Amino acid sequence: MIRNYIKTAYRSLKKNRGYSFLNIFGLAIGITCAALIFLWVENEVGYDAVNVKKDRLFIVRENQKYDTYVFTHSSTPGIMAPELQSVLPGIANTCRASEGGTTLLFAQGDKSVFASGKYVESSIFSMFTLQFVQGNAASAFSQLYSVVITETAAKKFFGNEKNVIGKALRVDNKQNYIVTGVLKDLPANTSVQFEWLMPFKIYFDQSPWLKSWGNNSLSTYVELKPGINPEVINKQIYNYIQKHEPTSISHLFLFPMTHWHLYDSFKDGKETGGGQIEYVRLFTVVAWIILFIACINFMNLATARSEKRAREVGVRKVLGALKKSLIAQFIGEAVFMSLVSAFIALLLVSVTLPAFNTLVQKQLTLGLNNPYHRLSLLLIALVCGIIAGSYPSLYLSSFNPVSVLKGIKMKDGWAAMVRKGLVVVQFTASIVLIISTIIVYQQIQHIKSRNLGFNKDNLLEIGLQGKIAQN
Repeated sequence: MIRNYIKTAYRSLKKNRGYSFLNIFGLAIGITCAALIFLWVENEVGYDAVNVKKDRLFIVRENQKYDTYVFTHSSTPGIMAPELQSVLPGIANTCRASEGGTTLLFAQGDKSVFASGKYVESSIFSMFTLQFVQGNAASAFSQLYSVVITETAAKKFFGNEKNVIGKALRVDNKQNYIVTGVLKDLPANTSVQFEWLMPFKIYFDQSPWLKSWGNNSLSTYVELKPGINPEVINKQIYNYIQKHEPTSISHLFLFPMTHWHLYDSFKDGKETGGGQIEYVRLFTVVAWIILFIACINFMNLATARSEKRAREVGVRKVLGALKKSLIAQFIGEAVFMSLVSAFIALLLVSVTLPAFNTLVQKQLTLGLNNPYHRLSLLLIALVCGIIAGSYPSLYLSSFNPVSVLKGIKMKDGWAAMVRKGLVVVQFTASIVLIISTIIVYQQIQHIKSRNLGFNKDNLLEIGLQGKIAQN
């Protein structure tokens, strides 16, 4: 019977090439748009997933209370981390790191290039998931003037040389640093990014202000022991700075790595629940709306040509076909067309992905070797096929065989109302999306063309490096 359904579906599609093309290609475009958005959403939701200890890693943040507002930031005192680890038993490890990215000039032979990185404590190698491709964590900072670089930085400094351990790099034309490790490049959706890592002691010795409890100048990362509730630690560290600096207006708390990217929005010292997650939710809804519009388009086309299949339904019913078998046949046809659409969508995504990456400034990949991606695409195709084929199958299978074979025109009744309702919903959703797109585009154009108060033509900005500023 299934074989017969497949034959019938194939003959129907072959006989109505124009209708088949519109339905399949329309659904394919919908799946393509949704797939691109879902790839972006997956990338955003998967931030920092590379870290095995993600659920136990935190950054220490401060709330500074002023008269009318609370300012939240991630700068902390330089001497705080070791004391926290020694005093609070719930903390397994801490790591101090220079804030942001420090850009230094690296020279190797007659080649000099800039690279951005951080000064960190060696505990970073056990807290964060950093994979060594050359060297190891134990000997990474065995000497003071050592540097651990990423694979990309290794190619930038040494070209295609395979083993760079033990090679020297002259930094800012002052000091030679020995390469003691090469790390596998981190995924782009990782919060802590760098090209090189150097021992924190260098930075600490060069910055005497770090030894004051009243100076916030670096990032402090904390790893909690398994099973420790971060709220317990928050209560213990809330007034910790006041023990050393009674006049301080800063209060500490732990901000989990799981929230660093998506929920980094604060008001009056408390998380608002907003941040990048708002865009993730918005675009997820947009993706499902696009799929819904594509499914409605499928339904409308199917019901619009229902009269051409009425005689087929009549003959099948006269020959003993049950309503449920007809429903199964028409839903099967819809699922078949949806699967074909999904295959075409794969080709379209492959073609459009480079342009989409340029638009969103990411390096997304189709990742068909990922079972989750294959399963997701299959589920989208099946869901679209079932939803798109549900109403047409119920409508077509309800035809009266006597009336159909006598050529009596079927009364539309509720079917016409449903069809008109679907058209209204489809056009309304499409118009809302189009208007929203135009508004966003106009806002961006306004920002790009607004009066800055000066003539920006022929103006250059040059970053100051080394002794340029003082000279």
